[in-house]
Amino acid sequence: MAAQGGVVGVTSIVRKAAARDRDALVGIIENASNLRREEKDCAVELLDIYLNNPSQKDYFFIVATDGSDKPSGYLCYGLNSLTDAVYDLYWILVDPGFRRRGIGGALLGHTEALLEKEGARMLVAETSGLPSYGPARRFYIKNGYIEEARIKGYYRPGDDLVIYVKRLPANNT
Repeated sequence: MAAQGGVVGVTSIVRKAAARDRDALVGIIENASNLRREEKDCAVELLDIYLNNPSQKDYFFIVATDGSDKPSGYLCYGLNSLTDAVYDLYWILVDPGFRRRGIGGALLGHTEALLEKEGARMLVAETSGLPSYGPARRFYIKNGYIEEARIKGYYRPGDDLVIYVKRLPANNT
């Protein structure tokens, strides 16, 4: 499945990530102040799998670009292969200099539209319960996601796993 281009405001475009985006995307990952080192390493690992193995079907990346085609944010998602049309949202990150401009919401909305066309029933997002992830949790709620589960102390003592779900309306009859 390939992301099709879409407009995000006046000067931004959402498109499928390409090899030319790698350095900018790694920069966005490295500048994410709430991510631990192992999370950053995992995000880069998934990006490299996507970029270096075009035949893989586990991870898909889309980017929002500024007027110069430089990525200002990205989203990684994939089909949970053990389900009937349920997708996981693995990462959504926006460059700190571009936050609060609707880029994250545009990436999420674009992904939801793509997945709905593919017949997806729901999109699942997991995040941390730490205070530093409060903006992420508020973002999901603002975009129509429901906290479906919370596992206390999942990542480490005091760091809960919080699972958000959005059921895609066209495919949940």
